[in-house]
Amino acid sequence: MESFRSTVSGKQYAVKRSNHGEIGFYIACDDKSILNCVNTMLLNNGVVGLSDGSGKIHYLIDGRRGEAYATGRVREKVLTLAEPVNDPKLDEVYVYMAIDTALDKHGFVPTLLGTQILRFLLLQLYRDPRRLKGVMKELYPMATPVFHVTPGQVERNIRYAIKKRKKDGEVTRIVTLLRLLLDETSEEILHVYGRA
Repeated sequence: MESFRSTVSGKQYAVKRSNHGEIGFYIACDDKSILNCVNTMLLNNGVVGLSDGSGKIHYLIDGRRGEAYATGRVREKVLTLAEPVNDPKLDEVYVYMAIDTALDKHGFVPTLLGTQILRFLLLQLYRDPRRLKGVMKELYPMATPVFHVTPGQVERNIRYAIKKRKKDGEVTRIVTLLRLLLDETSEEILHVYGRA
């Protein structure tokens, strides 16, 4: 365990680090110091968790980075706080059913390889939404051993599935489409199964 002291806006604070994470104690004597500490934490992490007197945790999300970022951080926190499921295979079935509903709603042809790859990628994104940040470098390579294709072929097959879907004129950018389908999948799971 390591501890150190630092100064922010003339006020001292102490931070204790342990192997399990970081615990910070901030002593603020005025409103400006409080705002400076919160702003620093938001700039560093994008989210701040505050505990009230009854032990409930309230999260403050930095909305200055845009709606997509804020939504992703909320989803990230909700998914980490979600109730554990006793049977992971059963959970996976519910997620796939919600993914299929979202894909069908957007007119994707289920027999196309690109649609099957999208289905697989959406499951991976549901498990960890942070993977959306690295679609080319992190997400596509996850599909290559499963479907025996290269990352370039993954993208080409997805673009073909987007082109051949029954509903034209909708979103065609892959990252935007993945985000939209992930949101709809989470909403479907929440609506039908009562949890995200």
